[in-house]
Amino acid sequence: MRNYGVDVSKDTLDIACEGRVVRIANDKREIKTFLKKMPSGSLVALEATNIYHLTMADACFAAGMQVYVVNPRITRHYREVRSLRGHNDRMDALTLAAFIEREYSQLRPYEPKSSDIRRLQTLIRRRSKLVGIKTQLRHSLQGIADLKEEFNAIIKHLDELITKIEMLIDKQLEGDQDRKRLEGIPGVGPVVSAALLSDLKAAEFARADSLVAFYGLDPKPNQSGKYNGKRKISKQGQKLGRTLLYNAAMAAVTTALWAPIYQHYLDHGWSKVQALVIIARKIARTAWSMYRYKTTFNPNRLRGALT
Repeated sequence: MRNYGVDVSKDTLDIACEGRVVRIANDKREIKTFLKKMPSGSLVALEATNIYHLTMADACFAAGMQVYVVNPRITRHYREVRSLRGHNDRMDALTLAAFIEREYSQLRPYEPKSSDIRRLQTLIRRRSKLVGIKTQLRHSLQGIADLKEEFNAIIKHLDELITKIEMLIDKQLEGDQDRKRLEGIPGVGPVVSAALLSDLKAAEFARADSLVAFYGLDPKPNQSGKYNGKRKISKQGQKLGRTLLYNAAMAAVTTALWAPIYQHYLDHGWSKVQALVIIARKIARTAWSMYRYKTTFNPNRLRGALT
């Protein structure tokens, strides 16, 4: 069994194995040719990209490799631990090869998603990107009187694109009872329900805490000897889902159900941000349970769970 680290770009793949790095084109023909040289069962690590890692990941999975798609944030920290002086495609591929050799047993193996799930997740990401662009434009151009007409036209067009994407999401999930149930959670609207559903359908989460960790909302300890520092969330998970759940928490705490729960944590010394993260975690756990057991939202269970 060999360990391969693959640095991915739109056009090329830098593939490291046993200290050597080769570059091939990021297309199906060259990947298929290269895979013939790789022993079945090898470990393959790729950094998550927008979509550019998918061709290699799917091909390796189909060829019987053990594939792992790694958060770039983790790779960056691992490179720093190894005290590498610099950063380029070759070094990143070598870092991934070294990382997967030592850490693969702690990671979730990659499994290809269905075309429907991929399309849904792509739509959700594209919507998020447009919302981000809209926010950036508001910060950079709003208030410049000479550009008011052009600014308003751009914002209007972005709003139209966002609305169209949301309509495509609704069309794809039309009649989905799981989504309807998830939207029964106060604070969870159409976008958050679609994002949660896309992730719950894409992977088998054995426990609610596995979904929490998937979003990087799991708390990490900060202790050494007698020192016991404040815990923070790991952020070693899917950023978009984490952001959407935090937004859902902000909406939730304005409702009659969540407001006293939110206040409970504030009264016990938690900051507003910390309390919102706790609420976001609770929403994720509730969504997992409802999806797993096909139940509807039960507010009475939530009121009795202030831990």
